[in-house]
This record gives sequence, C-alpha cells and structure tokens, in this order.
Amino acid sequence: MAMKARLLAAAATCVCLAAAASAFDVPTVAFEEGFSPLFGDGNLVRARDDRAARLLLDRRSGSGFISSDYYLHGFFSASIKLPRDYTAGVVVAFYVSASIPLRLITS
Repeated sequence: MAMKARLLAAAATCVCLAAAASAFDVPTVAFEEGFSPLFGDGNLVRARDDRAARLLLDRRSGSGFISSDYYLHGFFSASIKLPRDYTAGVVVAFYVSASIPLRLITS
C-alpha cells in the first residue's frame, strides 16, 4: 500500500511539474537539432513539426535516442499508453543516464 501511495505522489508531482513548465513557456528544440536516434530507428516516429517523437515498442524491439549535447538540467514529459486488455507483465520504463551523477528530486 505504501508503494501505491508513493507512485501516486510521484505521478502528482509529474503533473505539477508539467503544468509549471507550460506556465513558463519552456522553449523546445527540433528533434533533429537536439537528439539522435540511438536504436530502433523504425520505432522512432517524429512529429511533423519535429518538436516531439513517438517511441514505439513491438515484439522485437523498442526505440531510444540520445541528446546531442550535455545538460546540467532540463525538462521532459512522457505520455504512456498501454494496451486495453490484460497488461500484467508489461514493463514500461523510462531511463535517464548521464556522464555525471544525477540528483533526483523527490517529495
């Protein structure tokens, strides 16, 4: 039960951060300008304006990308859609890695 409360708190924090970022009109860069595909090129679909990308997952592979530059801080958001039916065993993960230690902010 404590884990469920932590997950709900984390989700609420993400929603608050997303709302705060949109209120401050955070600038974006074109995908091609700021990122390069890392693997699964066929599963990485860019938006027409090149400001967003969809990462697809199929039975054989997923997809990933890497930033073109180093950043000390930043903002990202993700919407994750699961299948409608039984999804037990589906593992959805978003990994962030850096060449310097990361500081996670928790509430």
